[in-house]
Amino acid sequence: MSENKVVRLFSFFLFYFGQGLPAGITVIALPVWLAANGAPDKDVAAVVAMAYLPWSVKWIPAAVFDRYAYLSMGRRRAWLIFSQGLMVAGFTIAAVLAPDVDDIETILIATFLIMGGAASQDVAVDGLAVDILPEKDQGTASAFMFGGQTVSKAISGAAAGFGLQYYGSQATFFAFIPVILLITIYACVLRERRGEKRFPWSDGKAHPINLERSVGAWWPILKVTFLSLIKRDSLVLIAASFFGRTALGILIPLVPILAVAYVGYDTASYSGMYSTVDLITAVIAIVIGSLLTLRFGPRLSYAGVDFCFGALTMFLIFGMALWTTTIGFIAMVGTYAILTTLSSITSNPLRMQLSDGRVAATQFTIYNSIANLPVSLGATIFAALGGAEELTLVLGITAALYFAGVVSVLLLRIGHRPIDPDPVPIVD
Repeated sequence: MSENKVVRLFSFFLFYFGQGLPAGITVIALPVWLAANGAPDKDVAAVVAMAYLPWSVKWIPAAVFDRYAYLSMGRRRAWLIFSQGLMVAGFTIAAVLAPDVDDIETILIATFLIMGGAASQDVAVDGLAVDILPEKDQGTASAFMFGGQTVSKAISGAAAGFGLQYYGSQATFFAFIPVILLITIYACVLRERRGEKRFPWSDGKAHPINLERSVGAWWPILKVTFLSLIKRDSLVLIAASFFGRTALGILIPLVPILAVAYVGYDTASYSGMYSTVDLITAVIAIVIGSLLTLRFGPRLSYAGVDFCFGALTMFLIFGMALWTTTIGFIAMVGTYAILTTLSSITSNPLRMQLSDGRVAATQFTIYNSIANLPVSLGATIFAALGGAEELTLVLGITAALYFAGVVSVLLLRIGHRPIDPDPVPIVD
């Protein structure tokens, strides 16, 4: 990976593709399955909140991954293989539990298990990205990473919605396992740097770069991470992320409820429509996201995405006559989907730039954890405000949060320069 840009981009696309599989079933298919079968809004919101909960505490495995590493296989790859195994186990247990629509407790358990495996895998992959990617590739790699996740989420969302409606939860969960196993095999044959072991019993040794970066005690990890997190720009980015992600947490359970209540979708038709739109917008987002960060820099790009999200929310308040039509709703979903992916693509380089290479997995994952906890909070706020029955109030608060996010992003002092794809080396 360290020597081949194509391998790097393909690998990060594939690993994020693996992360999208759990998201498709938990964030797209399960919420609309519940809504279409008469579940209350609070149950739909609970599934969304539970889906993002493991991602909110993934700083715990991140610290472990930074502290302990089998360096002769690479600094992150052993943990990546382990995390892939957790995903397989999560889907297997969920299939064995086989929850029905009215069994919300079991659905929540299944959601936590499979998203827990995905969150652990994300920790290993993000740490690998910070370790391996040169700065000039960060914007492009971020586009491929989140584009891959969106493509997978689209495909798995459509497949899961169809499976849940016509075959039930057990067959649907089992169907995902072979794909995850294939990605696990790829991780087993990949190497981070030249000369490393492919397997524990293979020939090879730890690369000098990994030996230099490895932190062998807890106190240095905690100290370096804390000092990096309390820097001025770090705190501003955390605040900006809090506003935007809380707003997104409100929208995630709301969209499938609106689809069922206002437009008349069922589980399979909504999952198929949403996933098709998501798949198309993923390709668009990869192109636009990369161009935005290269042309305007990640700071202005991120602020622009949050502003567009706020405008979309205002459209939901004042343009009901338009988005309640089938064509209008599909257009709204397309805009919502592309902005969701662009938000991740444009903010990811900012997190990378603020992460200290010595504790990359811990610090980068804390940023992502802090970004995911507000999603669960937003889903909880959605239910507490009264759900879709208090639509104007819910959307008004959502828009205010997005515009607060815009102001926060513009206060950043990093990411204001366009990313130079071919920087001129400095000679002392």
